[in-house]
Amino acid sequence: MLILPTVLCLLWGVPFEPLVVATIGLFLMIVLFGWMLSVGVWCNARLPEKRQSSVVLFIVALIIPLAYLLMYILLYLPQLQVDGPPDKPPLWLLPMHMLSMLAIFYAFWFTWSKFKSLLENEDADFMIFSSTFFMLFIFPLGVWIIQPNVNLLYHKLSS
Repeated sequence: MLILPTVLCLLWGVPFEPLVVATIGLFLMIVLFGWMLSVGVWCNARLPEKRQSSVVLFIVALIIPLAYLLMYILLYLPQLQVDGPPDKPPLWLLPMHMLSMLAIFYAFWFTWSKFKSLLENEDADFMIFSSTFFMLFIFPLGVWIIQPNVNLLYHKLSS
């Protein structure tokens, strides 16, 4: 599912222009964030009530980078194709990029702190879940390595 857009572009001979690359990136981001949302919300719901957190900020943290990438695709890429590369990027680009990075880090932190807290049955500090946290930076390989642990925890708690 993750390599499908790239393979289809290669098979149909679609050139890898900025719009195509950004659209593939948006698809991959939706897949990753959907997976993180399902794991984070599921783990948070199964923690004892006093250790649960509100998922509203977590959901907002997942929406911000998607909104940024959509703004980039809809507002900035058409400008690049018409006018060529500008002398300096638009003013909104850097703050939105920094906010998106912060939101992604928070979403990673929320997901893996809740997962490790549920797995270890105690509050997890960063050193306990840091390996899982950094595995997501090598997406999709990190997800491939983490998912069996998620499956084991799911089956353990379901039975």
